[in-house]
Amino acid sequence: MEFSRYFLFFFASLGAFNGVLLAAWIYHKRREITGAPWLSLLLLMLSIRIGKSIAFYFSPGLSKDILQLGLSACCLIGPSLFSFCVRNLNPNKNSPILRWHFAVWLLVVVFTGAVYPYHSNLELWQTWIYRGSGYAWFGYLIAASWLYRHKLVALWSRQSTPNWRDLPVVVLGGGWLIWLAYYTAAYTSYIMGALSFSMVLYLSIVVYSGGGRTKEKYAAQTISPQQSHELSTKLTQLFDDELLFTDPGMSLPRLAKRLGVSHTKLSQFLNQHYGCNFNQFINRYRVQHAQSLLLQEQSLTMEHLAELCGFNASSTFYTAFKKYAGQTPSQFRAQQTRKLSS
Repeated sequence: MEFSRYFLFFFASLGAFNGVLLAAWIYHKRREITGAPWLSLLLLMLSIRIGKSIAFYFSPGLSKDILQLGLSACCLIGPSLFSFCVRNLNPNKNSPILRWHFAVWLLVVVFTGAVYPYHSNLELWQTWIYRGSGYAWFGYLIAASWLYRHKLVALWSRQSTPNWRDLPVVVLGGGWLIWLAYYTAAYTSYIMGALSFSMVLYLSIVVYSGGGRTKEKYAAQTISPQQSHELSTKLTQLFDDELLFTDPGMSLPRLAKRLGVSHTKLSQFLNQHYGCNFNQFINRYRVQHAQSLLLQEQSLTMEHLAELCGFNASSTFYTAFKKYAGQTPSQFRAQQTRKLSS
């Protein structure tokens, strides 16, 4: 094996291996990440599918049992991804429908593999199941993207900035890239699917790791006390009087324009004066507003409440509320109700 093939094998297989490790880590953090079991399952299915692709690319005479395992995992990628996205839209509803939905898929895959094994049904697996699993994956990507259409449109039109708290959006983007790499493999190379998975995985880790460097970036810069006071006064007026934070399309550049400063200066001010970034700052206001509305309007649904407070998605609302209030909106409402009745 020449050097370029060694490098190709190393990069592709390392992505699959790290995918398994990441799946285990995410499952371990399931109390902190909404829909973690589904995301862990998705990564595991992807890693198995990618592992099969790598093995087949470098060893075409691979055992049919391994090929069957890889295609079986591919059939479960779409259901896992869709279940993760649905779970994030309803963090407080652990619906058994999702489990039954996945169980049906799993039962069909296992039954098909047991009754019609790969080694004795080549045409079934190489044609119908191979294509069918790809179409099913594509269908679930369409369905999941439709669920997050408002958030995706906001990102596309630059009314919102990518945020690692919007994990389903990141997962959807990666899912589309990997599926596209497999779909176009006939025009490029079969190994592109594995390489795209490694690229998406490592790029996501790099972006995530770089997210905590904002404070370091502004550590050596300062804003004068007078500038800080002026900005703080304007910002308080816009948020307290005009409730500017309830606009779901509010972004750092738009707020900076209202304040009459550059977005770099505003970002620097938020880090220096409040010790947070724009998303953290605006979400803190939104959660405080949500707490106020929960006390005033007992009939509000959580979805409507999230919309009134400026959140693009219920999952973002639940995550932010739990972070700043230390409990879910439902728990907060129940606690306040008990206090008032006692």
